[in-house]
Amino acid sequence: MTGRVDPWLPALLVGGFALRCIGFDEPLIDHQAWRQADTAAMARNFFTEGYDLLRPRVDWRGTSSGVVETNFPLYPYLLGSLYALAGGVHDGLGRLLSALFSCLAAVPLYALGRRLSPGPWLARWAAALYLILPLSWFFGRAVMPEALMILLSVSALWLFQRWLEQPGARRFALAALTAGLCFAVKIPTLYLGFPLVALAMARHELGFLRRPLMWLYLLLALVPAIAWYSHGLSLFQESGLTFGIFGNTGYDKWSHGLLLTSTFWSSLMSRFFLVVLTPVGGVLTIAGIAGLWPRDEQGRQRWYLYAWLGGLLAYLLLVPEGNRKLHYYQLPFVPLAALFAAAPLAALLGEPVMGGWVGARWTKTHGSGRWWVAAAFAGVLAASAHEVSDYHRPPTYGFYQACLAAGQALEQKLPTEALILVGDLDDNAATPFRAQCPTLLYYMNRKGWQITPDEFSSAKLDSFTALGAEFFVVPGGFVVDKPELWANLLTRGVATAASFPESWYDDATFLMGANRHPGPERHVLVVRLEK
Repeated sequence: MTGRVDPWLPALLVGGFALRCIGFDEPLIDHQAWRQADTAAMARNFFTEGYDLLRPRVDWRGTSSGVVETNFPLYPYLLGSLYALAGGVHDGLGRLLSALFSCLAAVPLYALGRRLSPGPWLARWAAALYLILPLSWFFGRAVMPEALMILLSVSALWLFQRWLEQPGARRFALAALTAGLCFAVKIPTLYLGFPLVALAMARHELGFLRRPLMWLYLLLALVPAIAWYSHGLSLFQESGLTFGIFGNTGYDKWSHGLLLTSTFWSSLMSRFFLVVLTPVGGVLTIAGIAGLWPRDEQGRQRWYLYAWLGGLLAYLLLVPEGNRKLHYYQLPFVPLAALFAAAPLAALLGEPVMGGWVGARWTKTHGSGRWWVAAAFAGVLAASAHEVSDYHRPPTYGFYQACLAAGQALEQKLPTEALILVGDLDDNAATPFRAQCPTLLYYMNRKGWQITPDEFSSAKLDSFTALGAEFFVVPGGFVVDKPELWANLLTRGVATAASFPESWYDDATFLMGANRHPGPERHVLVVRLEK
């Protein structure tokens, strides 16, 4: 590998960034809208309430301090700092920041690929496939910390491998710092322990256990995560708010009973081959897993790929409910899949990376390898574009459009310091200590509480009124079919987000008034809560 920059790499980075800039100014109402709104709210709270990295705050705080137990909030902190530079809050800045992190991850991935092959094509195709696979493409522009997680995780592997090859204090410090940040930013990335150990064994065999620097690396990599999550527990004890990092405070993402059901495995297999990898990408990945299997002493350097795969599979088995429910939980599989899938493409172009079982003989029999490679890449790109378009307009898109419109309207109408009680669906599987759906609070730019439809009652409203809630904001479909509650709301006066502060006190005038405002915000109701 020479010191010259491969001209393909910057071209790929520019192309990948351009893909992620499509719709960069869209509001946060696409796939995983609730998670994006929560992240953006934390960033805005850093911007408006002070840059205390150790005390991230959410909007669904009620009368508490708002500090929350969460992953190390490096991403929202950086986004909040961007708001300061830009002079205000802009959702597009979050998308651009994610796009930057996502594309930069292709650089260490390319470097890992260059060490797997004597030629450049495996590295080039690994970077290209990583940049276009659906999860990387979409979540590489979502306002979430996942893009930063991927950048840190791939960089941690590359920097550790680089330090092993050319030891030095600076390289060691950079490798340890990156791993420490990676594990703190997203604790599931501890699966990287598998490939890190495999890299150390490939270099030093079991002798790596006798090297003090290896133990120092382990200590420096784990201490930041241990310190942060211990601190996060104290934040939870202070406010009672959490993102459900561990099973006892969130929904049971560790539910292992799923592993005994056929529907779990069939749904994940379908998702991997239709969405995560795409059909063509899935075939290429399987071919790469088979073709890159080490067959000689020199091939020992590839063992870490299979250890990496083993770590990811262990992560999937350890967190089955999280992987079943949330597509972005499979994002860590994408960089490794890109490396495996790139191998047969490189072999078709004549690069000796797969033991000769594909490549020259295949192209001699079936024609030019370049056409096969072009067709495969086009297939992955087309399938990815289709899947990403579905993420842009998920089934819940219309509902979130109404929440967006209502939130923007009410931001201009409600008192700035008003505490809001929001009634909304539970997007988080009955999680008792976190928000169910923070989109309305986020776009109203207000603080408050959230309750779900099963909690709706006149007594519940009164209890929150006693705590200081001034308005009840709720999508109308959740209350109009509850006769007793609806009658109580009418006695208080019901407005739509479009009509507020004009309110109505009976069904007839409500229907007449609501129909005068045809925008999507008319589907969200506002009720003043009087003490």
